[in-house]
Amino acid sequence: MVKDKGEKHEMSSKFYTFYDFGYGSGSPPFKPLVQNQLRKRIEKLTKSEPEWNESDYIQHFRGILLNNTESDLEKRLAHFHLVAHIDLDRCYLIWRNFHYFPFYAAKSEEYYALTNEILFQQQKFEKYLKKYNPQNKEEASFKTYLLSILKNLIKAEINLRSDWYLLCNVDINSLRKIKNFGQKLRKSLESYGSQEPNISQYIFAWQYFVPVYKNNLINNPNRTNNQKWPQPRNIEFTETTKYYNIYRFQSDSPLQVSSGKDVTAETIKKWMKICIQALRQAESILEVSRDADIYEKQIEPIDYWVNLDEQNEELVSLTKVEKVLKEEIKKIEVNLAQIRSNIPHKSRQAVMPLCYSNRLALLNQEQLASLLGINQGTISRFISQHIENPLLDILKDLLALQLDIDSYLDRFLAERFTNPNKENMLDKLLIESLKNLDDRQQYILKLYYGQKNSLKEIGLKINSQQEIDKSNIIVLRNNLCEIFTQKIDKQNKKYIKFWLKNYYQNIIQTVLLKNLERLSTLNREIITQKYCQKMDDSEIGKLYPQCDIDKIISETKQQLQNHLIESIKDNLSVTLDSHDSQVKSVIDNWLANLIHLEI
Repeated sequence: MVKDKGEKHEMSSKFYTFYDFGYGSGSPPFKPLVQNQLRKRIEKLTKSEPEWNESDYIQHFRGILLNNTESDLEKRLAHFHLVAHIDLDRCYLIWRNFHYFPFYAAKSEEYYALTNEILFQQQKFEKYLKKYNPQNKEEASFKTYLLSILKNLIKAEINLRSDWYLLCNVDINSLRKIKNFGQKLRKSLESYGSQEPNISQYIFAWQYFVPVYKNNLINNPNRTNNQKWPQPRNIEFTETTKYYNIYRFQSDSPLQVSSGKDVTAETIKKWMKICIQALRQAESILEVSRDADIYEKQIEPIDYWVNLDEQNEELVSLTKVEKVLKEEIKKIEVNLAQIRSNIPHKSRQAVMPLCYSNRLALLNQEQLASLLGINQGTISRFISQHIENPLLDILKDLLALQLDIDSYLDRFLAERFTNPNKENMLDKLLIESLKNLDDRQQYILKLYYGQKNSLKEIGLKINSQQEIDKSNIIVLRNNLCEIFTQKIDKQNKKYIKFWLKNYYQNIIQTVLLKNLERLSTLNREIITQKYCQKMDDSEIGKLYPQCDIDKIISETKQQLQNHLIESIKDNLSVTLDSHDSQVKSVIDNWLANLIHLEI
């Protein structure tokens, strides 16, 4: 029976339509990329052979491809017809069988490219085609046969991929990509159970091993097969050892790598195998995107004051610092009228809530000075001398009772020099302080505290014309202590500014919350749905079909703006009518960051 037109089109389209794998998530949508030449050929064939079924097409194209008398063009087109027939199922195969695997999002395109090596390399495709007999009814269909080959190919890639591919598949010409992979390796080692100083030592060795391995064995122009990732030889480990031992004393090298004796090739080999095991384990547990920007997008939090030493429970806690600073700021605010300043007495309480830099600051110093009829410098000095400095003195006194800088430094040098605590802010400041010394001074300290070298050994290694004695070490230690003290002072100042920003931002936020409570129930509900629950205006409109949602939101913002200006005028004696656009901007900012708990 002759097929109808719809059936004929559906059958023929299977032999000229290709699909784009690189879009979508989950069950991927495919964008057709129709090859006009293939379509025209298949349409002619459909007209001439209207009764053909799927196996007839396959046998026809298989015969052309395996016939040595056919032209190269005919064979190539027959090849593409067969690939088009399997292309959609190939894409679904990758998703269906491997979407639950670790690293699917990162590896799917890699699996796709891997299957292309069979499907689009004509010689390989012919090899598998010769083994398939379409006339054998007991044999699987052509599509099932070829898909099983592709599936097994991907599984083999997952299970049997070279360990050295896993460790070294990174672009050595991109410092960004090396850094990103190094961070991924660090996370894998941490999950694997490795600890410092070992983790830093492994990664430091890895960053020299990769270019040695790739330049010698992968990118070497004398290699005949660049697809394989061979086992490294002893020479690769030996060469890495040389770089590790030379560069571990550089000023930008981690302190952890300065410890112990010179490493050996056998040690590097052992470390690289540990890295491979860690990456294998991580690959089987969690999925990490291949996106090179993933780590760069993670913004490092600013280090504000934290407990100085987790091992010493007597040291100052954040809770205690917070309590003392709040008590002090209240004393300062009570006594503002007694301070010598050109700022009018009635407006002094307004300075910090209105213009101290934070997300909800309503004015800047220049604008407030203009409103009060004074110079901007008067505002700046008032904040620095009468607010920030007194709080800074209180914080210094509080910490001085608990922190002996000299003792802390000596304990660090003796016990943690080659294994600093990355989570401890003081250790971080010490590492930064060390980097402020020149390269020679750092080298001497690393030899003395990291390597535990004698003074005589240090003199020989640095080729010093003068004998190194204990006084040289003391001078270096004191220089380090001075820099460390300066950095702690900077950290204190940074924390006070941070604390004040939060303190006065919360004051404005409290006023805004109280003003929000003054609104009608309907207005509060709509604000909650739009800004807390992040609902679209259209969705909110379905809940309140009789209401003009845009108008209500606009009116609510205006009410909040008026209430805030009114509150500032009543409580801080400053009129902001001429700055209504800035007040509106603050309202918008606050609403955009609302969370349900605030309401």
